[in-house]
Amino acid sequence: MDHIVKNKGKLNYCVRWSSTKTLSKTVASKFKAMLERQYAAWNHWLIGYDCWSFNEIKINIVGFAVKEASLLDWSDDSLGAITSCYRFYDNGAGSWSDTSSCKGEPFDISLWPKQGLEGGFGYDWGQEVNLENMLQTIDEEQLVIVAHEIGHGFGLPDFYEEADKPNDYDGWMLRRVLEHLKPRYNF
Repeated sequence: MDHIVKNKGKLNYCVRWSSTKTLSKTVASKFKAMLERQYAAWNHWLIGYDCWSFNEIKINIVGFAVKEASLLDWSDDSLGAITSCYRFYDNGAGSWSDTSSCKGEPFDISLWPKQGLEGGFGYDWGQEVNLENMLQTIDEEQLVIVAHEIGHGFGLPDFYEEADKPNDYDGWMLRRVLEHLKPRYNF
């Protein structure tokens, strides 16, 4: 949630492609819209609640990280150029990491589709998800695993109800997260 507020409704993503198969530009071009749909399902519960300022959450893919450049079937920067510049909120210091020396746009969160991963994992730094499942369902409105792992990124535990998209129970839990974090925001 901190990144969304800091960036005024935008998240910068780095996609960490963890596969031995080549990622096509056509498929890679679908990641932005797919992530925006997942965040829209979560944001639905925040719009108009407790002065939440963002009617939509925009995704900016700043780049793709791969073990070898040959795993991408394009070589230009049309889908972003990855830098090793990660921006995060340091709760201990109560401040943001210094990104003043970044050569490109820093990324806030990673999407890490991993070949052969069972299910997924969600963290404040991003989502690790089953690559095969994500690609099979990438054009669907909601991707169960990706949406679920985004919920963990908001701080929600696994005891919330699983469904094909965030439901009433999930929405009220997300609102509690906002209530808890709101004192450090200026809205």
